[in-house]
Amino acid sequence: MSIQSQKLLVGLTGGIACGKSTALNVFGELGWETISSDAIVADLLDKNEGVKHSIKTNLGPSLLVNDEVDKKKVAEVIFNNSEAKTWLENLLHPLVRETWQRLVAISDKEHVVVEIPLLFEKNLKDLFQITVCVQCKKTIQLQRLHDRGLTKAQSNARIESQMSLNEKIRLADIVLLGDHSLLFLKQQIEHFHANYT
Repeated sequence: MSIQSQKLLVGLTGGIACGKSTALNVFGELGWETISSDAIVADLLDKNEGVKHSIKTNLGPSLLVNDEVDKKKVAEVIFNNSEAKTWLENLLHPLVRETWQRLVAISDKEHVVVEIPLLFEKNLKDLFQITVCVQCKKTIQLQRLHDRGLTKAQSNARIESQMSLNEKIRLADIVLLGDHSLLFLKQQIEHFHANYT
């Protein structure tokens, strides 16, 4: 039996602004190995020269400022242009998957959770023993995105660019409620931790 097959590997997903990153932090506090695909993407955009060159060539030099990828400009482009979004996903997702799978393999922890916003969209469910979806009401998603500085139109574009939350809930093995307090989310994850570790 390989080291990886002895690990409990959980895929964490959910709607935008539903509390995935907060949930990931709670898992970390409970001693889990935590891997964020969003953090991997940010690292690739910051440090991978091949990725930078491809973005400059295919999406335009204006998306780089002083040889640094302007992530806000990239977000504006991909959430208003489905072809650009697909192109960028095709560039980044194989690299992201390769990275998180390597991090899982080298982890010395028995319990690993990988946060992947597009877990179901990219048909990755079978790579995990358990999938967990964090959900909350759309009004709360919109408020949280507004608090991050997004307009209502920008927020709706991001929400609508993903699979519907109801569909993610249907596909997930476990659903966490992200509507309420941090304490309530922690209690749900502690319950999950006690049952599965």
